[in-house]
Amino acid sequence: MGRLKHFFHRNHDTFWYKVMPIANLLLVLFCIWGNSVTNAGFCRPVLWAAVVQGFSFVNIITFTWLERTCLRGLNALLCGISTGVYTYWCLFLGGWVVLMPVPLWFLLLLVWRNLIRPVAKGIRIRYVVGMLLCVLLALGAGKAYRASCDAYDRGEVPDNNPMTERIAGMHFLYHTSFCIYDGWRPPLHDPAMVLGVRLNKGRDPLGGMELKERVALYHSMYPNRQVKSRCACCRESERSGYFTDTLWKVR
Repeated sequence: MGRLKHFFHRNHDTFWYKVMPIANLLLVLFCIWGNSVTNAGFCRPVLWAAVVQGFSFVNIITFTWLERTCLRGLNALLCGISTGVYTYWCLFLGGWVVLMPVPLWFLLLLVWRNLIRPVAKGIRIRYVVGMLLCVLLALGAGKAYRASCDAYDRGEVPDNNPMTERIAGMHFLYHTSFCIYDGWRPPLHDPAMVLGVRLNKGRDPLGGMELKERVALYHSMYPNRQVKSRCACCRESERSGYFTDTLWKVR
């Protein structure tokens, strides 16, 4: 116990402020590379998700530097939001996170530095507020998804609800779950839609439709949008015929 206590009270400045930012930068680059060339990960995030993920990547690289500045309070809030992002990673990957443990590592660092052993007073509160913001956004996504499902069931199309377009594009534009071996997996990833699906027990108001009918419906609802993404989910998807599939021949 004495040695363990001594370890926790040692000065780890070199580790936190020099080694950790470089190590996390390398892990971030590895994640981006792996997501772009393999079928493991998130494929292409929609714009808002890419922006949030970009901020989270910057945060995990720089948070140990910022905690030593006057921005430590804002940094703690951003760390809380990043914790929500990496928690989502783990939930989306499910059991595969054991083989891809990078989000678990990021979570460990953020929780340890902001909740268990914060560097200053008030850090815990700001950190928890950041996490609660993520919870509220997730609940909002679930509510919006449910409202759009109800509208579909009534035969309505609520254009002011972005989940309407996401539901119409499920299974060919937007994927809803993680699967390594599923051919040309739908290439676009919207965390809000995935959360909406999961918070509503997998509900799909168009679930009885054949995929070709679904593509035709999407095209009729959004004639100015592409039913096929400009890029495949991964190289494997491209080899599997994503771009040449007859599914895209909408009449």
